[in-house]
Amino acid sequence: MLSTYLESVILASQSSARKELLETQGVEVVVRPTWANEVLEEAEPKALVTALARRKLDTYLAENPAEQLPVLAFDTIIAFEGNLLGKPASVEEARLHLFSFSGRAQHVWSGWALHHNGRYHGDADLAIVHFKQLSSEQIEEYLAGGEWMGAAGSYRVQGEGSAFIDRIEGDEAVVIGIPLVQMESVLSSL
Repeated sequence: MLSTYLESVILASQSSARKELLETQGVEVVVRPTWANEVLEEAEPKALVTALARRKLDTYLAENPAEQLPVLAFDTIIAFEGNLLGKPASVEEARLHLFSFSGRAQHVWSGWALHHNGRYHGDADLAIVHFKQLSSEQIEEYLAGGEWMGAAGSYRVQGEGSAFIDRIEGDEAVVIGIPLVQMESVLSSL
């Protein structure tokens, strides 16, 4: 359990899924999102999510220099056929994502950055998500529900989007946006 290493944290993210996942790990969470610039020229997914998580963390710490609690920030992106996909800007973009993923696999990267006891820790982990073959009706019904909004790749594995998934290679929590297995490994070695 993550609470073995972190009893309470500031979550520098507006993601309710990340908050819920941390709470299931026994961590007390205070949500204080940052509005850091999320544009980077980095093309390699692991480096991108790691850099963006650190940027969000640094933005929070610059705005709250006296913060005593540990601070966590994250970023998630999907690598698919040479493209990096974040949150869709429109229902049309979400539709395109889901049709493209149908019957195929995508790489989901989640990066994390932690400031704790005056030290920085962080990295990124990968999970490969294999989608079932989807019908137009399934996609349109999902889009009508609105769950796609604000979700990297236009779906949420912890919600109705789970029906689209055939299997996941790696840590499922990476797809939700927190590389739990990796974080616990790093924190246990400190």
